Amino acid sequence: MRFAFGNGFSPTKLDEFRAVARAADDAGFAMTMTGDSPALGGDHYVGLAMVALSTTRARIGSYISNPVTRHPVVAAAAIASVNEIAGGRAFLGLSTGDSGVYNLGLKPATQAQLEEYILTIKTLFEKGEAQFQGTTVHFGWSRRAVPIYMAPGGPKGLRLAGRIADGVFLETGFIPEVIEDTLQQLADAAREAGRSIDDLDIWWHARASFGKSIDDAIDQIPSGILGIGNRLARFQKEGKFIPDEIWPRLQELKRRYDFMGHHERPDQTRPTSNATMLDELGLREYLSERFAIVGTPEDFVTRIKRLESLGVRNIAFSGLMSDKLGFIECVRSAVMPHLSMH
Repeated sequence: MRFAFGNGFSPTKLDEFRAVARAADDAGFAMTMTGDSPALGGDHYVGLAMVALSTTRARIGSYISNPVTRHPVVAAAAIASVNEIAGGRAFLGLSTGDSGVYNLGLKPATQAQLEEYILTIKTLFEKGEAQFQGTTVHFGWSRRAVPIYMAPGGPKGLRLAGRIADGVFLETGFIPEVIEDTLQQLADAAREAGRSIDDLDIWWHARASFGKSIDDAIDQIPSGILGIGNRLARFQKEGKFIPDEIWPRLQELKRRYDFMGHHERPDQTRPTSNATMLDELGLREYLSERFAIVGTPEDFVTRIKRLESLGVRNIAFSGLMSDKLGFIECVRSAVMPHLSMH
C-alpha cells in the first residue's frame, strides 16, 4: 500500500503549507499534491514550487487541474518549471474541471476537449510543437516529459484514461462491484489502445478524517464528502452503480451545491448549506461508505485492509480535515505499522 496527500495551497498560511508538505514527505507518503481552484486558494503552480522546495522524496503534482483555465503551452511550461525545481518528481493531473471552473462562471471541458488537451501537452513535450484547436502551438525550452494523470469518475473518463493517461486518481468509489468494474474498464481500454493496465499508475481518491467514531470523523469533513457526491451527480447515471433511490437525492445535491463552499470545514467562519445536506438529503451513509475512509486508526486499518483485498493498492487522501499535521502523524504512527507499505 502507498499513500498520497493532497493539500490546498493557502498563501496566507505558508508556514503551515510547507510544514504539511514536509511532514507527508518525512512520513513516507509517495505523493503530495495541491489543487487548482483559484477562487478558493492560491495559484497551484506557485504552491507546487513551494512543495518542491520543501520535499526531497515524494512525487509532486496537481490534484487536479483542467483544460479550461490555461492554454496547454502555459500548463506545459508551468509543470515543466515545477519539474525542474523538483528534480524530475513532478506530474500533471487533469480532469474536465470542478470548482476551479464553476467558480469562474465557466463550464467543464468535454471528454473530447480533455483528450485533445492531454495529447497536445504530450506532443509538446515530445516534439516542441503540436496542433491545438486548428492552429500550431510551440513549446521550445524543455523535452523532459512530465507524466499526465487523470481523475475519472465515470465510464467515459475511465475509457479515456485507459487509452492515454500515465496514471489515474480514481473517483468511482470503494464499493466492491465498483472497484471490480473500474479496474476492468481501465484494463479493457488500455488493451484496446495496445497497452496494458500495468502501464497505468493507479490511485484511489478518498475523503478522510480521524475521529472518536466514524460519525465523529464524518462530522469533521461534511462538505468534503458532499463535494465528491456532487461530482457523482453530474452527467449520466448509467455505469456508475448508483441505486435508484439515491439518484434523485444526488440531483437535489447538484442543484443546491455551493462551489464556494467546496473545501469548507465546520470550524470555518463562512458557513454554507453544503454541510447540512449530508443529513438533510439522507446521503451520509451512502457517500461516506462509497468515498470515505473515516473513524479511529483501527477503523482505518480495517477499511484499508479490506480495500487491499479488493485490488486497491494506492490511496490518495484529500487534506480537508482541520488538523492536517495530526492526520499525517496518525497515519504514520498508528496506521502504516499495521499495513504492508511499499
